[in-house]
Amino acid sequence: MEPNIGQALAAVLTLLVTTRALWYLLWRPYAIARWFGRQGIRGPPYKFLVGSLPECQRMVVAGRAKDLDTSSHDCVTTVQPFFRKWASLYGKTFLYWLGPTPALCCTDMELVKKVLTDRTDMFQKDYLNPSLDPVLGNGVVFANGDDWKRRRKFIHPAFNQGMIKAMSEITLECTQRTMERWRAKIQESSRQQTEIDMSHDSDEIAMSVIARMMLGKNYKEAWEVLVAGKEQLKLATYAFADPPVTGFKYLPTPRNRRTWQLDKLVRSKISRIIEARLGSSIYEDDLLGQMLQLQACSKTQTLSTEEMVGECRTFFAAGYDTSASLITWAMFLLASYPQWQEMVREEVVREYPAHHLPLVDSPGKLKLLNMLLLETLRLYGPIAFLQRKTSSDTTLAHMKVPKGTMITIPLVMLHRDKDVWGPDADMFNPMRFQNGFLKAAKHSHALLAFSCGPRVCAGQNFAMVEVQIVIATILKSFTFSLSPTYVHKPSNFITLTPRYGLPLIVRKLQQAV
Repeated sequence: MEPNIGQALAAVLTLLVTTRALWYLLWRPYAIARWFGRQGIRGPPYKFLVGSLPECQRMVVAGRAKDLDTSSHDCVTTVQPFFRKWASLYGKTFLYWLGPTPALCCTDMELVKKVLTDRTDMFQKDYLNPSLDPVLGNGVVFANGDDWKRRRKFIHPAFNQGMIKAMSEITLECTQRTMERWRAKIQESSRQQTEIDMSHDSDEIAMSVIARMMLGKNYKEAWEVLVAGKEQLKLATYAFADPPVTGFKYLPTPRNRRTWQLDKLVRSKISRIIEARLGSSIYEDDLLGQMLQLQACSKTQTLSTEEMVGECRTFFAAGYDTSASLITWAMFLLASYPQWQEMVREEVVREYPAHHLPLVDSPGKLKLLNMLLLETLRLYGPIAFLQRKTSSDTTLAHMKVPKGTMITIPLVMLHRDKDVWGPDADMFNPMRFQNGFLKAAKHSHALLAFSCGPRVCAGQNFAMVEVQIVIATILKSFTFSLSPTYVHKPSNFITLTPRYGLPLIVRKLQQAV
């Protein structure tokens, strides 16, 4: 009798699991597609389990087969060709599928404003791909609601003027160290020039800066964490092609096992540093120290050690990868447009003559360089898209949107929208920012490289000052051009990067200033 009961229970359990799976993977997607269809929102048809992902991958592979001309800044063809195709077929707002998860792609600026600024409690941040969890950490970037407000109190004050000044000096030192290596290579060359990979060197500069800013005297451990984080980032990029199946990240695949090893290494190193500082009550004067001091002064709210580990990981990932990307693409544009390289160099020399070097006050002085960087963020911003997730059933303009729907904002497309930026939206034109970014387009918040609204990137001023110092310092000593070996193929590896690096021909100025 007992075996029969066990078999019956097993059969019932199997039936329940199967029914639930079919509801989630089959019936629900088709019901949601019909729901949106009745509201006039269409899109590519849902495919069982995988949704639109295989079609996205096919179009990206096809787009990568062709090299772009270096004068073409239309990287939508290599980064988001699927969004362009579907927008042409289905309109500015359309439905597509991230596995069985419904997603609305939104290129209407009024709807974007509602999502990012007006109703942030309803449209919340979400990883979607769990592979990003160990890379970005469970920090303020992906926190929501009261948890985000609590964490923000410990993070935003860390980006104070004193820390930005300290970062300026560290950035200057790290850039000069890289330039010394260039000088040595040029000295060895009979042609008084050398080829460098600016993508690699941008990474190295940005990693050195964030390692020293984040953990100061614990620089060696910080560097080890960053190296491990870079490998995690690479593994996370591969994981985007994994089946969209709940629990896949727990399977002991070779990649998952390596991810777990790196995760354990990073957690243990940061935890030991935090616990050592808490135990000695010597917090140090770095970003981690700023968080610890703020926590020590707070009588009501605190962060646990695990939460501080998450914030450190977020700082590491967001603090170097986005800055490195911006440095790389700014150098690409300056190398591609020598007249702008000379104009910005003249501005830098005029504002910082002789051996005076740009420090914390450079943003107010270097107007042309700031315009160049804003145009770089428009054409080659580090982040290709923003995503939010509806926390409950809601209404967005005229649309009724069910809970759990992803809202995708394709920045690569929006930043090239001629209805927003004008007829020259595909062209390089930093002068569009001569009156500031709020007046550069028909919509005041059209530039979304750092997002906008309450969830705007807390470190945007930090990053902009860092990148200005790097570029200005290089311009005072070197002239550079694209190497003939450069292949123009922007690719989205979490951040936007040149697929085959950025080889530049670097020469010393006749008279460095």
